[in-house]
Amino acid sequence: MKFSKLIPAIVLGLMPATAMAQNLMTNSSFEVDGPGFILFQGWENYGEVYKADSGEIIALDGSFTAKMFGPSIGSQADQVLLQQVSGITPGELYTLSGSVQHQAVAPLGNENIILIQMVFRDAGGNALEAVEQTALTPGVSPTDEWIESSVSGIAPAGTASMTVALLHIQLGSDAGFPVQGGGATFWDDFSLVSGSAPCTNPADFTGDGQLDVFDVFAFLDAYNQGCPE
Repeated sequence: MKFSKLIPAIVLGLMPATAMAQNLMTNSSFEVDGPGFILFQGWENYGEVYKADSGEIIALDGSFTAKMFGPSIGSQADQVLLQQVSGITPGELYTLSGSVQHQAVAPLGNENIILIQMVFRDAGGNALEAVEQTALTPGVSPTDEWIESSVSGIAPAGTASMTVALLHIQLGSDAGFPVQGGGATFWDDFSLVSGSAPCTNPADFTGDGQLDVFDVFAFLDAYNQGCPE
């Protein structure tokens, strides 16, 4: 017996509309100045972090970007932007994404490590787990174009908040003129979104981490093929 091809069409009509995920970050494109020594509203900045306008680079979103570079002092120097995000739910999947660029006029030297990072924290601010992703690789990532990267993680039990970290680490074995540690990075258009943790049910026939009508389609297509005689 074969299932009618009308069944998927009927089910399709019952599918709910997909809503865009809400960005949990604030000032994620660095458009709003912070007070006093805080460079960007909603962010903490440490090391050589600056605001760049269209005179240096065309922003991906808005008019401004964040810029970082190492000071070449002969030892490791960390350039850091941090944002604290509250209301993080244990068991939820979180994805941090954004774009980074380095330019041909000042490309990254090999002694730079460029990372995006999520640190899950408990109610006392203690780190529970960190996940990170390399955003640019010196000598590999192309110059003069925005490179998007993302990292995802499931909030562990006890999570209450998260620290989003953007990191330009200069290892710094060469002091003075930055032969291996030179180069600047530009950062723009970041977002942090949440969603349900991936599904591990064997009925997830499409393997997309969700149980939905497309799994029904996949099952019916396989069923209608029958068994070889």
